[in-house]
Amino acid sequence: MVSELISGVLSVVETTKYAELAASTIILFDHLITLDDEVELIWKSSWSIGKVLFFINRYYTLASVIINNYALFGASVSDSVSATISSPHTSSALMFDNYSCHRFFYWQGSTGLFACMIAEIILQMRLYALYFLNRRVLAIMVTTFILTSASAAAIMGVVLSGVEAKSKIPFIPTTFCFPSNVPHYFYAFWIPILTFETVLCSLALFRGYQTFRTSGSPFQSGQRLIGVLIRDSVVYFLVMFATYLTNLLVWVWDINYLEVTVGFSVAMSCVLGNRVIINVRQVNKEMETEKKSRERTNSVKKSKIPEPEPVIDCDTLTDIEMAQLRTMRVDYEYLQEVEADN
Repeated sequence: MVSELISGVLSVVETTKYAELAASTIILFDHLITLDDEVELIWKSSWSIGKVLFFINRYYTLASVIINNYALFGASVSDSVSATISSPHTSSALMFDNYSCHRFFYWQGSTGLFACMIAEIILQMRLYALYFLNRRVLAIMVTTFILTSASAAAIMGVVLSGVEAKSKIPFIPTTFCFPSNVPHYFYAFWIPILTFETVLCSLALFRGYQTFRTSGSPFQSGQRLIGVLIRDSVVYFLVMFATYLTNLLVWVWDINYLEVTVGFSVAMSCVLGNRVIINVRQVNKEMETEKKSRERTNSVKKSKIPEPEPVIDCDTLTDIEMAQLRTMRVDYEYLQEVEADN
């Protein structure tokens, strides 16, 4: 009986450690394969809210997962809320390696929620652009975002304040942060987040339906930007909804595995949030290159049909994005008038 208990606890410990390592590998791998795009499309652009959010989402998350892996693999831990004070008999290595389990749980929870919120803000900016800066849509998104984020933070705060942390369990030959007294309703933390993802996904799908109904495929040459925005938004929401739902189901199934899936929710929100920004800027660059090529080969024709200069300078979208979106808006209103006349 005791051997089975020890084996079960060790299985949870190993699964948690290597799940966090796997999630961190996803983030690091994405950083490496997109570094050239980041330098070309982000570093060389002018400063904006979008650029700031990109760097926070990319490097704050990377720093947080490095600290999490250090806590799980490289540090000794202690039960107390405050860090252990070294005594004359305590080695310097132990003094710097001691970790507070309570502090680690608060750190892990708050940084994870913050990383998800940053990625969601990025997606709200893109949806705001997709709806042609519609203030009603913005109000819906911001209000829902504030309510759901506050609800999730409140649930986490209440739960963590009552959680007991142990760095050592009898008969378990390893040091690890073991949470105890975790309430069964902790899975409710994911319900507000899933609710917000559902709202955003519905807005993206509805915008895609509107575009397809009025103008055909959003991926045709004149609407590539719209197509990329809709595609990335829908893919993000579907992947993140599945990730958050998995977290909820795991927490309902066995609360002992509550830390196993958390790392993947942070990793996927970080990676997909960054890809949304990079993909849109990549389309901008391609459109700018095509425009210059057409100007060189047909300067006379281009002089009769002026196009806006694609300067990357807007918090939500660049100038060329906004010009195309305004054109889409005019086309959409015209089509509505045609349908009304018919």
